[in-house]
Amino acid sequence: MAWRRAAPRPPRSIWRSLFDALVFLAVLFIVLAVMNRLNMIDLGTGEYQVVDGDSLRKGDTEIRLVGIDAPEYRQDCQDHSGQTYSCGKEAALALRSLMASGTVDCESHEVDRYRRALSTCRVKDININREMVRQGWAVAYAVHGPAFDYIAEEAEAKRLGHGIWQGRFEQPSDYRRRNRVIQGNATGVAEADD
Repeated sequence: MAWRRAAPRPPRSIWRSLFDALVFLAVLFIVLAVMNRLNMIDLGTGEYQVVDGDSLRKGDTEIRLVGIDAPEYRQDCQDHSGQTYSCGKEAALALRSLMASGTVDCESHEVDRYRRALSTCRVKDININREMVRQGWAVAYAVHGPAFDYIAEEAEAKRLGHGIWQGRFEQPSDYRRRNRVIQGNATGVAEADD
């Protein structure tokens, strides 16, 4: 049995090629939308509870303000005269105060490995993430988002001595890491930094 070469196919029409390209783009759009949606949580407006200076809760959903890092709730700092004060509690109060000025609306960008919604929150026309840095109760933080968005606000707060910049403080990420090492030594397990 001899193998014969298949007869050449006629060229595809331009309309058929265009139709195939449009179908491909539509399927790609749907797949990307589904992938994006799977990594987001619809938060919307409503009642949010302050956990600390950069964390909220809405029902069972934990929310981390993206691009900022505030002192941990139990963290202490020193003011301009060297006196110790509870900067973590002050940061939480500042966040609570911002949220009390109107209806809060949070937009989730993604979900982190702890299942927290990494979000930008607003009240009226105020970006709460940005305002926390501007007031000096948080620093710009690249681990959870675009810290470069808040670098100018951090520099201004530092220059004016606002919030934690009024004296000395340990970076919140360093405070967490140090305390996890201490807890890890006591329990035999050290957690990863967030």
